[in-house]
Amino acid sequence: MSEQIKVAQQDDEISLKELMQKAREWWQYLLSKWLIILIFGLGGAAIGLVVSLLTKPKYTAHLSFALVEKSAGGGGLADLASSFGISGLMGGGSSGTFSGDNLLEIIQSRHSVEQTLLSPVDYYGKKQNLVDVYAQVNELREDWKEQTKNKELQTLTFPIGQKRETLTRTQDSVLYSIYSAIVKSNALTVARKDKKLSLVNLDFVSKDELFAKLFVETLMKETYQFYSDTRTAQSRANIKMMEAKADSVKRLYESSLYKGASFSQVNINPALQVAAVPGLKQQNNAQLYATIYTEVLKNLESLKLDMARETPIVQIVDTPRFPLEKEKLGKVKAVATGGILGGFLIVFYLLGALFLKNAMKD
Repeated sequence: MSEQIKVAQQDDEISLKELMQKAREWWQYLLSKWLIILIFGLGGAAIGLVVSLLTKPKYTAHLSFALVEKSAGGGGLADLASSFGISGLMGGGSSGTFSGDNLLEIIQSRHSVEQTLLSPVDYYGKKQNLVDVYAQVNELREDWKEQTKNKELQTLTFPIGQKRETLTRTQDSVLYSIYSAIVKSNALTVARKDKKLSLVNLDFVSKDELFAKLFVETLMKETYQFYSDTRTAQSRANIKMMEAKADSVKRLYESSLYKGASFSQVNINPALQVAAVPGLKQQNNAQLYATIYTEVLKNLESLKLDMARETPIVQIVDTPRFPLEKEKLGKVKAVATGGILGGFLIVFYLLGALFLKNAMKD
């Protein structure tokens, strides 16, 4: 048993000696190739420097906001709704649609991003849609001009004021490809800083500082408009219906006033009491319509107040301001990274070649 242990110890010593000898041989071999390693290291450093000079900086536009939601009060409006046949009055808008993390998804949705890209902005004194600015910043038009199969793409533009439903197939395709590029590249990120907080951070990264700022501000504006319109859609429909009722009652009231006045002028003789009855009825109708009209106006104002309560408030905490946060590959970092990478690659290649050579001899 002791002899077996000694043999095992001797094998371990031989293996360690062989390993040390191999390491010494590799080191001496690499020292003999120091010039090649130096050349490749300097070459990698030069490539890193060129990459640093050619790489454009990236700018991050940051915006944070808090959503403040208010619930509409009911009061005595339920009876009013049933009296005039207005359904869903007490439900207000679709509060659940944007609750929780749904709002974060809506900000990044295709609808919000495309509406933002189709929004006109003032870009260095020239008013144009953000999609045209994006194409200019990312030099897409040079690639479009080379597309010989699609002639429309060579001169493609997005005129200001063009409605979404009137876009051509090519325009719609380009718009979707830009949306996909923004989402897949993670250029746009929306997240809560803390699950327990209602504060939302919105960040967008671009090679153009002004475009990044304009995109974030416009995206926030478009999303809030869509959000607010959806939340108050039912209330606006109820107000519109109530306004129609008010106009109808007003017309009846004014008609009764005119008819009552005409009867008063015709039947001046007090002896003709029977003929005065229609005039009295019109006066009563006028008084009734006046009372109804006053109540309708009062409740119409209540509906408008409820819609104001339902309208969400977005409190902007941080807004993008110049200069934006800038991220660029530094020259020193690029040179060091390129040099180290080039050196490692040539060392790996040389050791691999040496190992293969020894294996062939064996």
